Amino acid sequence: MREGLRGHTIFSESNRRRLLHWTWTPSRPRGPMPVVVLLHGVYDAGGYCWWEKGGADLTASALVESGEVPPFCLVMPSDTGAEQGTGYCDWHDGTTFAETYVMRELLPWIAAELPSNGELHVAGLSMGGYGSLLLALRNPGTFASASATSGFFDPLRHFRFLDDARARMWDGEAGIRAHDVRLLVQDPQRRRDLRIAFDCGVDDHLLEENREFHAHLEGLGIPHGYVERPGAHEWDYWTARLGEHLRFHLAGSGDLRPAVGAAAAPG
Repeated sequence: MREGLRGHTIFSESNRRRLLHWTWTPSRPRGPMPVVVLLHGVYDAGGYCWWEKGGADLTASALVESGEVPPFCLVMPSDTGAEQGTGYCDWHDGTTFAETYVMRELLPWIAAELPSNGELHVAGLSMGGYGSLLLALRNPGTFASASATSGFFDPLRHFRFLDDARARMWDGEAGIRAHDVRLLVQDPQRRRDLRIAFDCGVDDHLLEENREFHAHLEGLGIPHGYVERPGAHEWDYWTARLGEHLRFHLAGSGDLRPAVGAAAAPG
């Protein structure tokens, strides 16, 4: 196991099962630190892909050692592993309670077991990008910033993986609206003090959805960071982009930093 990387199992009362998550902490801790929660996509169930395929711990260590970001803790949780991805939602039919797990069980574990200073950030890829903004907007004041790489923003995209998602996940239109980040972000109280950023590869099948969300935020006058870079919906892209997300969250720097007083343009 690489330095600073550890696996942990906690019992989820809401899901009635043991769930695995991974953490990385600097080799030389220097007191309480911010925490970045890094969410995985559909084709993972235990958070391991971020470090095994994406080298997230190596990127984090390099940034801390170079002084580009302050020391911090990285947490890579499971989405509970139900079905073909949970969307980090509590499902109406009781299949999973992924939002409850992250917000009511994992975050208290972080506060109790890691050298956290209480400052929380959340990021994710693909489904995890959706989950990042969803959790931040549905739980205002919890996270200082939220970002997505190759994310989607339309909750109905879950239908690609689960035909009966409309009834099982959300119990109809009201539930869908309550999990639509495009609607949630319109509420000033939900987005208050929340810094938002996202990116997408120019060869990614989600590019148009990202451009539409960028235009949506611009139309609402919501400052945010957005860039498009060469790449597709794959680990080479996400691995290359993670450093910029960590710079955005922890140092307010990098190419995802929003333009002051206005939405950032692709570049």
